[in-house]
Amino acid sequence: MTYVGIDLHSNNMVNVAINSNGEVIREAKLPTSRRSLEDFFSTFGGPVKAVVECTSNWYWLSDWCRANGVELTLAHAKMVKAISYAKVKTDTVDAKTLAELLRADLIPEAYQVKHDRRELRELTRGRLRLIQWRGKLQSTLWNQAIKYNVKINGSQWRELKKLQQWLQPQLPSAARFQAQLLIEQMSQLQQHIHRVEEEIEKQLPYEALAKRLMALPGLGKVGAWTILAEIGDIRRFPSAKQFVSYCRLVPGAKDSGGNRKHQSGNKDGNKYLRAAFGQAAVSA
Repeated sequence: MTYVGIDLHSNNMVNVAINSNGEVIREAKLPTSRRSLEDFFSTFGGPVKAVVECTSNWYWLSDWCRANGVELTLAHAKMVKAISYAKVKTDTVDAKTLAELLRADLIPEAYQVKHDRRELRELTRGRLRLIQWRGKLQSTLWNQAIKYNVKINGSQWRELKKLQQWLQPQLPSAARFQAQLLIEQMSQLQQHIHRVEEEIEKQLPYEALAKRLMALPGLGKVGAWTILAEIGDIRRFPSAKQFVSYCRLVPGAKDSGGNRKHQSGNKDGNKYLRAAFGQAAVSA
């Protein structure tokens, strides 16, 4: 068996291959491309396992490995750092460390979303990003208006044209112009959000599951789609406690010497599930 550690970056990657005895049989710094992978992996005759950290650009690598019969393990980046500290840290050292941990079966695995559910997850996450951008624009406009003692209430955000007409006579020309630009951007973002929601509703393979979730109080279409996309296979959680912890719905804990501290600011887990369940709780 050959074990390959891949230290992946946007422009290049460092691959280190070791055999079952832990001996380095090949290492190379390559351009980030499918052709480079083909040239590197074609030199190995037997079965090959590979590992890469869960950076933001592993999708294409996973697709290539699946198409070429290479078993790919996705390593949890934070956990790998915790067990593989080294004074000298280079791309080659990182790749070799990954390969050695894979050979010893010590890789802390991150969840690798299945290919057929990836599109749904990208759509639901994209929608949330658009909503967050809209929220920043709303905050900017509110701060702009409050400078002149003009207070925007929550219900006014629902009809942007009426909001613009209401603001115009109350703001000086420069602030009025900026308010107009901000409202135009919010209006365009709202159109994009609706388009994303339409695409989400086209994910027919999960329609029956979404309807089951929507029977719960507070869960609407988008919340149900988000939960389906982010959880994947619920059986990957050994217990309900671990699932709730993964959703960031309980605080962390730090117990030492008889002292107990809750760490509410711990960011381990899935922020998208936290947002979905939080919104569902408010709606319910």
